[in-house]
Amino acid sequence: MTDIVADRPHLFLGSRLRRLGERLQAEAAQVSDWAGVEVPAGMHAVMATLEQTGPQPVSALARSLGVSQPAMTKSIGRLIEAGLVSAARGTGDRRQSLVGLTAKGEAALARGRQVVWPLVEAAAQEVTAGLTGPLLEQIAELDRRLAAVPLSKRSLDAARVELRPATEQELPAVVALLNRAYRGTGTAASWCSETGFIEGDRTSEALLRQELRDRPAGTLLVWELLGAIQGTVWLEPEDERTWYLGSLAVNPQIQGAQLGRRLLSAAEDWVRGRGGNRVRMTVVNVRDTLLAWYERRGYRPTGATEPFPYADARFGRPTRPDLCFLVLARQI
Repeated sequence: MTDIVADRPHLFLGSRLRRLGERLQAEAAQVSDWAGVEVPAGMHAVMATLEQTGPQPVSALARSLGVSQPAMTKSIGRLIEAGLVSAARGTGDRRQSLVGLTAKGEAALARGRQVVWPLVEAAAQEVTAGLTGPLLEQIAELDRRLAAVPLSKRSLDAARVELRPATEQELPAVVALLNRAYRGTGTAASWCSETGFIEGDRTSEALLRQELRDRPAGTLLVWELLGAIQGTVWLEPEDERTWYLGSLAVNPQIQGAQLGRRLLSAAEDWVRGRGGNRVRMTVVNVRDTLLAWYERRGYRPTGATEPFPYADARFGRPTRPDLCFLVLARQI
């Protein structure tokens, strides 16, 4: 279908800018959703204005943000519905309602400023860097850049993957992440899910705590982003140079930004920093896509296999009789 807005850029400049703005707002809202910051798309600026000015009439907010009063009234309605702002009659002119942040709105804005704004701002700076020439050419180039890599993905690209040992309080979140990544279904499914040949949970709090007690040399590492655990990996030295790597998982909700390979690279850096130069892992033999992914990262089958624990239902219920673990390794 013909894109009339793009074909007549001067005539429909306002529509072109509005479309671009709504796209950027929607993609920034995706980052907010990932962080659990429940603010409607495009509403952070309204809330930040209220934080600076205190309660304001709708008309004053509209002037401050350069939008029409009907548009601002609609925005305030969305924020009231979300419980982020409230409207009350002023003490002076009783005919005029003043809009102010609620406690929920103040908390959401504070969290957004801490964990969402830095990533979105860095992504916006990156995607607009180097734009030159006439305005319409810049808009077209920005459209092309966003079509290639959305602002939401660029926000994750701007984040560093830094590993640290999990705390006792974080174990429930790690268990939930592992179960989503390995056994999630529907919209919660990972591209490398084991669902289809193993049923049930991947682990439990009791099982994870038992493994931590039984294997004190190992370390359960986590990666935190957007105020939540987004990745985890288990690393355990087997000798002076070889380390075992297991339970590598990324939150399926934010996959697609090469976070898995960045998490794997951070794990390898952790091993190097402790004198290791070889990483060993085991992968279920029928996980062809995952095996291919690790091979692209330089891991190769050693020819060794390990039996699947059919008698131990704590790791799930296998639905086929031919499962085993293939041993992969890589010099790092």
